[in-house]
Amino acid sequence: MTSTDAWFKSSCHIDTSLWGVTSERLDNLEVLKEDIKADVAVIGAGFCGLSTALHLSERGFDVAIVDAHEPGWGASGRNGGQIIPGLKIMPNEILARYGSERGEQIIKTAGDAPSVVYDIIDKYKIECDLRKTGWIQLSKGPKGAETINSHLTQWGGRNVDVKELDREKISTLVGTDGYYKGLLDNRGGNLHPLKYARGLAKACLSNGARIFKNSPALSVEHTNNNWMVKTVEGSVKAKTVVVCTNGYTGNMLPNLSQSIVPVLTGVIATDPLPKELHEKILPNRQGIADTQRLLSWFGIDAKNRLIFGSRTNSQLESIDKSNFTFGLRRLHEILPQVKDIEIKHLWTGRVALTLDHVPHIHKLADGLYSGLGFNGRGVAMATTFGKILAKHCNGEIEENEFLPITPIKKVPLNQFRGSGITIALTWKRMMDTLQP
Repeated sequence: MTSTDAWFKSSCHIDTSLWGVTSERLDNLEVLKEDIKADVAVIGAGFCGLSTALHLSERGFDVAIVDAHEPGWGASGRNGGQIIPGLKIMPNEILARYGSERGEQIIKTAGDAPSVVYDIIDKYKIECDLRKTGWIQLSKGPKGAETINSHLTQWGGRNVDVKELDREKISTLVGTDGYYKGLLDNRGGNLHPLKYARGLAKACLSNGARIFKNSPALSVEHTNNNWMVKTVEGSVKAKTVVVCTNGYTGNMLPNLSQSIVPVLTGVIATDPLPKELHEKILPNRQGIADTQRLLSWFGIDAKNRLIFGSRTNSQLESIDKSNFTFGLRRLHEILPQVKDIEIKHLWTGRVALTLDHVPHIHKLADGLYSGLGFNGRGVAMATTFGKILAKHCNGEIEENEFLPITPIKKVPLNQFRGSGITIALTWKRMMDTLQP
């Protein structure tokens, strides 16, 4: 997060979340209070920024990371921790958009994204409650089943370990009768997202990278063949700058912030479920997401607490319970057996959506890059993006290796995005009712 403008001011904090109270804070980080030099300056210490810094530091680059708060403060440390393979769009559409040569490379890289996470966790011995139990996607009706069928056909046809789930199997694996059809993709998994973010930060530090907390980037200027990232009390001079602020991109680079739609997700976490429930609800501990236009996702943490995410009633970040009534209602529709379980934690986080449903790599100028717009798949895809951005910085990216660098395109009528998001969410809610 790099801006203090009103749109992105937050009354929420990672410490109000379940993840915040079950993860050890990094106490050895300092505020940037001087002018320093580095090979690469990274703005934003979420999954993407930390992964970029990690992959660069492995190559011997001197990397300095500045963040307005601390590693994992934004959506990286507040999400559902689901490790989801692939992009929002299916392989056939990827091939149609990008052609066979680049398309096949995109499909492979996106499909292998969970392995990038697993390899980092294994290499740096990051303790983050990792479970390689697969990822389940569910549909509530025939319309959503089209997405399930596409995944089964297109990924299954590529020798991916993906299985169809009927209502009986869904009831057994998930503990609900509220879904029509589903799939289990065994490439996926889940983890504790804030422990993972802080583990990435520790890995960066172990490689010599520097991380500065509470040091928001106020401007990025090019002078004398170098970039200068100015913060409140200091600056970083570097040959290369990578902006990794995703859903918390403010007005420091206004065109960049206007290329995405930041949408608020509200998350609920319960007390630990009693034995009779945690043995029936997700007994194998997969992460779940549905195909609703206003999607819901849920899972079980290492202490058998149920975590449930959905859209909020407002686009203002708040932990007032009235902001979570939509999510609570949907939770109890899907899993009525948890209705009497106490809600222990409430929090929110911003997801960055793109109109074409794929993340964007931008080269804003020579030596100035950005990666953002992970569309709710940030654990695996943002980590993979960091690996790709590091290759761009080092000039080692292969032709057609992954998504192309694209120019920034403003979201139409971006100046009205607050009211536009509200209208879009209302329409989606209606369509979910009419065509589930």
